[in-house]
Amino acid sequence: MAARRDATLNLASLLRRAPGSVDDADADGELSPIDELLDANGLRLGAPLSWSLHVSNTGGEDDFVVSGDVSGTALLECRRCLTDVPTQVDSSFIYPMVYRPGGADELEMIEDDEQDELLVFSQPEVDFAAFLTQVFAIDLPLTVLCKEDCRGLSVDGVDLNEYPDHVPGDQHDERRSPFDALKDIDL
Repeated sequence: MAARRDATLNLASLLRRAPGSVDDADADGELSPIDELLDANGLRLGAPLSWSLHVSNTGGEDDFVVSGDVSGTALLECRRCLTDVPTQVDSSFIYPMVYRPGGADELEMIEDDEQDELLVFSQPEVDFAAFLTQVFAIDLPLTVLCKEDCRGLSVDGVDLNEYPDHVPGDQHDERRSPFDALKDIDL
């Protein structure tokens, strides 16, 4: 399956109020978000995102629930040495949705008095790409390490990326602590 730039789901069958109409819709695929979405969410991806959606009518005329998951590999910088670290992220979600014809053409997330967040759509064909990208970005870890014993960019001014086996001052006892000046203070 080729990755697409959109995650569009046609909800027209859910909007029909005729007897025998379906009460849910499903879709899945691979998403390669457009660069603007990646930049807006501070993302760099190692591969397309895998996603799946399930939209159900909750019994009301225009009330729905969307649930699903999105997963993929983000490229994050190691917090010590700044090298790229491929990081697997798996996100699951469930949000209430409401159909409001005549509104914005894109899926919107609004704050609702009764609920925390509510997704609003106004067209039968809904592109979930921006929403899925945001859900994925929210679940990214704050920091990552390339390896547990990463020594960072430098120790005492020596770049460890150029000399990974060299640790300046092999005798760490000889290094001076900034608190050594306080040891002779008489309290």
